Amino acid sequence: MSGRFTVLASGSSGNAALLETPGFGLLIDCGLHPRVLTARLREIGATWDSINAVLLSHTHSDHWKPLLLADLRSRKIPLYAHPQQCDFLTTATPTYEHLARAGLICNYRNDHVFALTQSLSVRPIQVSHDSDPTFAFRIDLNDAAGLSWSVGYASDLGCGSVELIEAFAGVDVLALEYNHDLTLEQASRRPRFLVDRVLSNRGHLSNSQAAELTRSIVKASENRIPHHLVQLHLSRECNRPELSLVAGQAVFAELSPTTEVVVARQDTVAKSIVLHEQPMSAMSSIADTTGATGKRFGLTHQPPLPGFET
Repeated sequence: MSGRFTVLASGSSGNAALLETPGFGLLIDCGLHPRVLTARLREIGATWDSINAVLLSHTHSDHWKPLLLADLRSRKIPLYAHPQQCDFLTTATPTYEHLARAGLICNYRNDHVFALTQSLSVRPIQVSHDSDPTFAFRIDLNDAAGLSWSVGYASDLGCGSVELIEAFAGVDVLALEYNHDLTLEQASRRPRFLVDRVLSNRGHLSNSQAAELTRSIVKASENRIPHHLVQLHLSRECNRPELSLVAGQAVFAELSPTTEVVVARQDTVAKSIVLHEQPMSAMSSIADTTGATGKRFGLTHQPPLPGFET
């Protein structure tokens, strides 16, 4: 079973990415106006029918939109969110209550793997960011033939962690925030409080921080190194695509010259990445709920979505 991963938009004005498998599509974050999302889906030959579930990383307003939640309700598409995120959304918009009353809210928990289908699983990993709680995700496909692929997605975080490195070790596609260039950030006309916020451990990763985190993940990956790095959430004011590219490419020039670096942007759809099945390895599979260091994680006994049991 192959797959496709496409960042539809990434930046402070709206975030969304589509992960597709045959018969099932997962939208990661829903921070676009429905008309914009419809247009971006059309650009890659997809439609709303391509989306079977939505996964929310955190509740900053560039990752969800009230009108889009209303569209999820009308289209009967479930939203996966942490209970604390749900508490926030309850007070933030009446469209969330409509989703909840329709039975379209599914909760996830930190470090508990849950199944979307028989073969597609998600592991949420809490990260440091000033929207509590914020999560990165490791998404794995493991089929009955013993083949697999995996994606690591972390769009907003102020610093890396051992837990995140372990969780993302062995992914085939690494989608990671490369938010700002430190020199441009410090020289910007932004208010001091905003610069301090961005540079804090609860803000956003600089190119150099992201490159170091990328290097740590790759070194932990042993024999399964990402074939793509997707750079997320670039600042329009305090970063340049050529700067993030240099930082990312420097990591893989040293460790994996064949890995392609893709810059995701706010106003255009990024290159779609085809996910090819490979033989499972201890580093790439979460089917046994065991992390790269042997640490065991809880498995959420939540049934696959109706119609996707096989």
